[in-house]
Amino acid sequence: MEQELEIEFKNILTQQEYQQLYTDFKQDKYVEFSQRNVYFDTPSLDLKDRGCALRIRIKEDQAEMTLKTPFEGHHKELNLPLSLDDAHLMTIQGAFQIPEPVIEILESEDSLLSRSVIKLAELETSRLETMKDDTLVVLDKSTYSGKVDYELEVEAASEEVGLKMFESILETYAIPKRKTENKIARAFNAGKKRS
Repeated sequence: MEQELEIEFKNILTQQEYQQLYTDFKQDKYVEFSQRNVYFDTPSLDLKDRGCALRIRIKEDQAEMTLKTPFEGHHKELNLPLSLDDAHLMTIQGAFQIPEPVIEILESEDSLLSRSVIKLAELETSRLETMKDDTLVVLDKSTYSGKVDYELEVEAASEEVGLKMFESILETYAIPKRKTENKIARAFNAGKKRS
């Protein structure tokens, strides 16, 4: 299976910044939905240590497993469709054997030490997506470990186009650029603080 290059730019938002963007973006053509992300790793955190992430994403009518591996400052993604039943079972059990297509990629990058994974963290996200100049602009409100955060994501076909749109939005709304961990890191770290 082919991996796809994911070029995205992210920025954590305050609730007020999120509300302003949400109100304005709803003036455009948009889609809004909820999704649940459940993150997995080996018991010794082999994937995390190598900058990789393994996630099961469940939406109302579909589910998929995604492997993200680092690539030139961004990520490559492998997406495997899952039935809703399989996805729910894997997330409820909280552990499973890594599927063969994922193993092949991890072994080719020397990123696999164990074939079994366990649940690390999960979060619920309310997402609004809109297209601006052929660029996907996403607003996320995520809940995990009793915490809520807000995030702007811009996904584009090229780094130049994505960065231009990202910086334009930040400048238009006077939003400072903030160091933004990815969702798995935020959810994992919040879970560690609670335990």
